[in-house]
Amino acid sequence: MPKPYGPITERLLTLRPGASCFVALRRLCFKTLRKHAPDGDWAAEARDGGWVVTRVR
Repeated sequence: MPKPYGPITERLLTLRPGASCFVALRRLCFKTLRKHAPDGDWAAEARDGGWVVTRVR
């Protein structure tokens, strides 16, 4: 059965709290992250044509 999200979302969901990663996207949708990790808090900063996403909690 296919996953309901793609490889970028999977990479973000597997981040440990306090860790960051860069994703090369124009727009970042937090709706999917909140749906699959409702207890997680995320911080994002636009940088060099992408986003640096940090899992806060």
